[in-house]
Amino acid sequence: MVEQCPVIRFSEIEAAVPTAPGLYEIVTDQGELLKVGISVNLRKRLIQHRQSRQSRLKLKDGGKWSNPSDVVSKQSILAKHLFFSGQVPGYDLQTEAGRQCYLEEKCHILITPTTTRDEARAIERVKEKSGAYRFEGNVRLSC
Repeated sequence: MVEQCPVIRFSEIEAAVPTAPGLYEIVTDQGELLKVGISVNLRKRLIQHRQSRQSRLKLKDGGKWSNPSDVVSKQSILAKHLFFSGQVPGYDLQTEAGRQCYLEEKCHILITPTTTRDEARAIERVKEKSGAYRFEGNVRLSC
């Protein structure tokens, strides 16, 4: 039986998230499910998401920043999803600082440590099939 840990803020990652494999869910404080993912090192992966580095979003040669297909995420697909998600009042998600503030102030993390990455992946597949998460698969422009 896999046991879910308590809710964690992005500022609490170092103190509260293990360096173990597992599943994470990023949720807004209003309960919107944003993203589900897995990692062999939950702490490291969630720190990458928290950093949401602009420098890790790379534009393809000849590409345009307005086209999600032209932008490659080199570290956090969440950063790319947020970049193209449209506006959230009070937060410019097209900037690194805006994404970082949004994640810290408006979101939290649920983690489920697992014994192996494969165990986490099996849980992730079930959750992805629910269709409940805003950010899944390829990044698309918000309407």
